[in-house]
Amino acid sequence: MKKVAFFAGLAALGSIPAMAQSPISFNARGLVVVSDADLSASALVDGKLLRDNTSKDQLTTIKFPVERGTKGLGSALVSNSALGYSKTLAVSPTGTLAFVLENRIRPEDGVGEYKDLSKEFPAGEKLFVVDISNLAAPKAKFGFPVGKKPTSIDVNKNELILSTSDTGKELVFIEAGPDGKPARFLNLPAALDTTSRIVDISWHPSGDFIAFTLDNSNEVGLYKVIREAGKLKNVEMVGKPVKVGVDPSFGKFTPDGKHYLVLDSKGPQGKGAGDGEILVVDFSMDGSIEHKVAGQAPVGLNTGSFALSPDGTLLVTANGAKSGSPWAEAGAGTGASLTLYKVAATGALTKVADYPFEGIYPQSVAFDKDGSNLAVSVFEYLEYGSGNGGVEFWSVTKGDTPALKKQGAKVSVAKGAHTLRVIP
Repeated sequence: MKKVAFFAGLAALGSIPAMAQSPISFNARGLVVVSDADLSASALVDGKLLRDNTSKDQLTTIKFPVERGTKGLGSALVSNSALGYSKTLAVSPTGTLAFVLENRIRPEDGVGEYKDLSKEFPAGEKLFVVDISNLAAPKAKFGFPVGKKPTSIDVNKNELILSTSDTGKELVFIEAGPDGKPARFLNLPAALDTTSRIVDISWHPSGDFIAFTLDNSNEVGLYKVIREAGKLKNVEMVGKPVKVGVDPSFGKFTPDGKHYLVLDSKGPQGKGAGDGEILVVDFSMDGSIEHKVAGQAPVGLNTGSFALSPDGTLLVTANGAKSGSPWAEAGAGTGASLTLYKVAATGALTKVADYPFEGIYPQSVAFDKDGSNLAVSVFEYLEYGSGNGGVEFWSVTKGDTPALKKQGAKVSVAKGAHTLRVIP
């Protein structure tokens, strides 16, 4: 008893040193983030690339807990593009492989401006596989063609589904081996009007369905996965696609698979004509009734994507606002925010609050494994010189009165950071 009292007294006096607490909390093995070196964020507005020709596209891995300096951080040169709707990166469930779509390729060194970025920027065609088993030293292993201007990728176990801009070859299915090499490679018929293009694609949590977003007709639809001896053989359209706003893109199923949420940004990337919306779609999984839009909620200006908490009760959007404006314009570099929503069992969204922060054009956001923390990518900062992108972190208060609180530190990564994924 005397010893207990003695140590208690020392603790009260502060004589026993407390364990140092990291200024960054994130409950996962790591994060992977890709950075596009081929354009500044303001190029989305005025077409002026303002790039450094010596900089290259990168993939960065971040190991947790983070340490000071660069220990636990790794990078590899991997071609990628910020013009790919925030779903050009996927991580295998094992956390050992990253899959990166080359939506666009690097322009010639002498090119400094495009009148229409989305139409003139040179198209890519490859999928790159990166070994991220050692987070201090990721290794780009290989790449192979999957189709012209691939737009979106999602993973279910070892099954990859991709969308491309190749007419007649809009869907690509890949069964990946343990090393990421394609054990099976199938082009699947999209059964679409030739004027429509799939810009986003999502696996249902069951692995039995695939949702997709169409850009020209502004619809979302559903495929049923047809398997033979447990192997994916084909897809079959379920019902008719349903209209969802004026410029839909990024979509995601709620964790229970009952609702599909899709972002309508109301304009091209960086050029939103007004605040966007998230629409709640209830699919008829057996096609017995029509798919329907069951609800909607306003989101911010130039919202890039959103994340759902693992339990499905919270949603956070990453809003670029006008932060990506040319730097000579008033308000450039400011206005970025996160918006927090509560998600009901019906899929209905209730806005909680906006959380402004400094940083240009945040496009991607992710919860950690238990939903206690949040990471967001930042394309660049209002900084002259060589400049960096970043990953910023927020703590999440759960329950009836949820809230976000910005953490005290960020991780600097290559300029042009636009999409991140959790390594479980």
